[in-house]
Amino acid sequence: MNTWRGFSGCAGVALFAFVPAVVLASSFDDGLQFSDRSELFSPAAESVLVDTGNDSVSLDGTVGLPHQREYVAADEQSVPCASCPVYESDDCPQCIGCIDDGSLSVASCTDADSAPRRSRAGWINRILGPADPRWVVQVDALMLWQGNIASRPILLDGAGLTALDVNQAQTMMSAGPRYGVFFNIDQCRAVEGNYFNVGSFAGSEPLPAGTYTPVNMPALFAPPTAASILQTTGQIQSAELNWRRRACGSPITWLSGFRWVEWNQRLRLVDAAAPTTASIDSQVGNDLYGGQVGMDVSLWEKQGGPITVNGIGKAGAFYNNAFQRTSETVQGGILRGPESAQVNATSFFGEVGVNGSVRLTRWLAWRAGYSLFWLSGVAVPANQLSLVSLSATPAPAAINTEGSVLLHGVTTGLEARW
Repeated sequence: MNTWRGFSGCAGVALFAFVPAVVLASSFDDGLQFSDRSELFSPAAESVLVDTGNDSVSLDGTVGLPHQREYVAADEQSVPCASCPVYESDDCPQCIGCIDDGSLSVASCTDADSAPRRSRAGWINRILGPADPRWVVQVDALMLWQGNIASRPILLDGAGLTALDVNQAQTMMSAGPRYGVFFNIDQCRAVEGNYFNVGSFAGSEPLPAGTYTPVNMPALFAPPTAASILQTTGQIQSAELNWRRRACGSPITWLSGFRWVEWNQRLRLVDAAAPTTASIDSQVGNDLYGGQVGMDVSLWEKQGGPITVNGIGKAGAFYNNAFQRTSETVQGGILRGPESAQVNATSFFGEVGVNGSVRLTRWLAWRAGYSLFWLSGVAVPANQLSLVSLSATPAPAAINTEGSVLLHGVTTGLEARW
């Protein structure tokens, strides 16, 4: 009897477990039907998020790299999830399927009838569209050389040959910091701010003692007879604020914004024995304000890869508030001048460069690149010397803003993203 009771109890438990299993199995079979790609991700179908732990399963069933993401657009083309729009937009395809390993905060990609969403936290993310990353901060060391210094003889020797030309004072490399901050409003729009400051672009050229004839110099300039030295210095700084717009799936990000550029330069011909006593001193300043347009082009970016390369170009026409101030110290320490002038002119400023980055961690990358800056329609010291008379009584002077400046060099630093 006890045996029968035990058998009856076991049969009851088995029956209780078997009946729900049959029901669940039937329900499971109806709910998950293996289909081809077009059926699984048809416009009417809901999105599918597959979590495989460390690896991602692609649509064809293969296992991909860790953190690999992709989505299927309405045209059934598989593209990186970095291009997957996270809000409804007329120029962005609707995401109808998404695959992720679950480690990058991707909540879901919904079907084509509703806007996809990412998991978000904080009031900024709740007000704005989702973006990953939200912030990008770059800190670089910018190392520049001054090139293309125009030839302008200022002293001739007894044979009428050039004894001293301003382009003989070739400058050394100068370095300074460069900072960049990017705030991504969503996956396609961002605001960018940049600032850099580089000086002093110091250069010098010795001049032996002798008898010289001035050329392209003030009318009353007394050329030195003792050993002298030509010295030049310069400084550039720039601040900009840009609006960035990228079409989803496009490698080009268009930008437009406001920029301020300052270029200051000084040229002196001094007595080598007493360098604190200047024979002639010319200083110029250029403050450029204006709008610019440009583009940031992705040249190399492999989904999941650690290396990215991009090229950038910006240019614009600027309002230039320029000034020049020139003075001379003659024998006996007598100062003549300074004679100065100021003018408002139109100038050009452009920037081109290429940058590469190598990801060190999930949020930190090392950057390196090359940059070139071109200023045109600016005042440079050598062009001002012949415009002043340097009489004992300072007189009004003119100013020349037809000069140009070329700066180029390398940059390296770090980039943080979060």
